[in-house]
Amino acid sequence: MERNKRLLTKKKVLFGYLGLIILLLSSCASTAVFSDYNRSLDFKSYKTFAWLPKTHDPKNDGPFDNQIVETNIKNLGSGELKSRGYKVDVDEPDLLIDFYVDVANKVDHVSTPVYGYAYNYNSNFARPYNNNLYSYRNSYYNNNSYINSVPVVVGYNNQDIPYEEGTLTILIIDRKTNTLVWKGWSVGTVTDESSFEYELPSDMRRLFKEFPVMVIAPPKTKSK
Repeated sequence: MERNKRLLTKKKVLFGYLGLIILLLSSCASTAVFSDYNRSLDFKSYKTFAWLPKTHDPKNDGPFDNQIVETNIKNLGSGELKSRGYKVDVDEPDLLIDFYVDVANKVDHVSTPVYGYAYNYNSNFARPYNNNLYSYRNSYYNNNSYINSVPVVVGYNNQDIPYEEGTLTILIIDRKTNTLVWKGWSVGTVTDESSFEYELPSDMRRLFKEFPVMVIAPPKTKSK
């Protein structure tokens, strides 16, 4: 009986950990992407763009706010705009592009069920009489009574899991009117600079899919 109790305790702990892992994996969903823009404008009428300059202090820069991150964001963003027919013009651009990265501390409240097994004392005695009822294979003291039982929730394990939520925002401004014409932002969990940089190309592609001008398909080459 003592051995069965230990097995029961191990199963309860295992189910608790499995529930926690499932919830953690589900909380690590892909980055969410949003956008908004001035729908009264014809974005195809714009032809050129330039990035607004930013200042950096290497001694005070954070992991998500430095020259490396800026360069990668600008290169990816410029590629997205060029693929839509826009060209760089640092003298008199039609559009000014700006961005910022914000990282906030968050807490995820996770409640996972703890499972136990209801004892099924009648599992052996509910069977028709047979000659092997009291054999070792069908003994009351083997694990059949536990195998035939059903897991039930015996409580909940509540945990607070801290994490960092990062928001990348791209702003596009009409230079002549000095008004914001498009805004796109992505929100997701970040752990460090390397993970942020790894997800950046995918995030930028998804962000600019929300832009009101489609990518221009390259001309088809004639096969020889």
